[in-house]
Amino acid sequence: MSVTAGLAELSLQALTPDLFRPFGHVVATGAGAPVAANAGTAWRHDVAAFAGDVRPGSRLVVSLFETAPQALPAAVTLLERHPHSLQMIVALEVSHALLAVCGSGADGAPDLSTLRAFHCRPGEGVIYAPGVWHAPLIGIGGPGRFLVQSWQDGTAADCEEIAIPPWAVRAPAGEAAR
Repeated sequence: MSVTAGLAELSLQALTPDLFRPFGHVVATGAGAPVAANAGTAWRHDVAAFAGDVRPGSRLVVSLFETAPQALPAAVTLLERHPHSLQMIVALEVSHALLAVCGSGADGAPDLSTLRAFHCRPGEGVIYAPGVWHAPLIGIGGPGRFLVQSWQDGTAADCEEIAIPPWAVRAPAGEAAR
């Protein structure tokens, strides 16, 4: 049975700074002027400022995530948000990644009318603004590794999760599933 049978559908969009702006910032090399580093043997690409969390006991946590391979069309059934912190996610080793994201309604719940799906390539990533709802990491076409950075204080307020009715995410019309 197809994952899309009877489900609301989204088509993957290119991950561009303009399209992603309502949800945060895109992180990618080539987005700004690099700075020579390491005696000229490397280029440093600075990302957007990663503001701190002002909650007492909050600390910057840097993690590596590994994902099991999934294929398109893929189902999005869970969203999460980090109400007090930015969260940076960068695809390190992955064929492709799917980033599903939406804003909040007046009640703070996910506003599914704003749900979008972005195609993320290796070396690209995003910084989610605080409180932005997003799907957990989804690696497409093979196992994936991601660098994830957020501020945490170790309480349930670090990450909120909510189940949503399933949405099917597919490759854009005319493109093969990755």
